[in-house]
Amino acid sequence: MPRRFPLQPLLELAQDHSDAAARDLHKLKAAWQEAEEKLGQLAAYREDYRNRLLQATKVGMQANSLKDFHLFLGKLETAIRHQTEEVARCKKRWDDGKLVWQARQRKLKAFDTLSQRHLRSELKREDKQEQREQDELSGRDFERKEPEGPV
Repeated sequence: MPRRFPLQPLLELAQDHSDAAARDLHKLKAAWQEAEEKLGQLAAYREDYRNRLLQATKVGMQANSLKDFHLFLGKLETAIRHQTEEVARCKKRWDDGKLVWQARQRKLKAFDTLSQRHLRSELKREDKQEQREQDELSGRDFERKEPEGPV
């Protein structure tokens, strides 16, 4: 039976860290997508509101209503600008999270490579030990079958 890999606790810790980074990356991607979706909704709402303003100006409207439309459009533009910045922040956090995940994957791969080398080494050691034992048994059997003394 192969001896235990001495760095097994570190391999398991690296696996845990890699899994945690993957989960974090998934959450960051979801937040980024949600921010982009919100931005799309705001842009669609702005377009719809502009169309309503265009229709209202064709049929005529009071100056106060026109002023309110423009004020609201200004607020929508501000909201869109803020949401665009939020999308950029979410993408940056995702990019940073991806770098963390990649670093943890590299570390995990290094420990896994060491683990595989250890296993191969242990299997070779066991094979040699088994071969020695077989040679000893064969040698004993040969000694027993050999006639004693001259005939």
